[in-house]
Amino acid sequence: MKDFGNILKQAQKMKAEMERLQGEAASKRVEGTAGGGMVTVTADGRGEIVAVKIDPEVAAANDREMLQDLIVAATNEALRRARELMNAEMAKLAGGMGLPGLF
Repeated sequence: MKDFGNILKQAQKMKAEMERLQGEAASKRVEGTAGGGMVTVTADGRGEIVAVKIDPEVAAANDREMLQDLIVAATNEALRRARELMNAEMAKLAGGMGLPGLF
């Protein structure tokens, strides 16, 4: 029964650490760009889009299809980077807990 108590304490510690790391990651920002920087999308560590910047020249070109494609590409890059950020944070947790290969 003593081992179960230790396992429970370890699980609670890991949960608290995971929540802390997720909070830290949520405050970090990553960017994705497309069209040589014509469109920039910013996401936070939770994978939520927080900003979109569009170069005025792209908007003035009246090529809506190209603009849509650039927004999608930049958003996908920002979300990929947000996932990488969160995976890196979780890998720190897994490494610190002696769980190789978890993340």
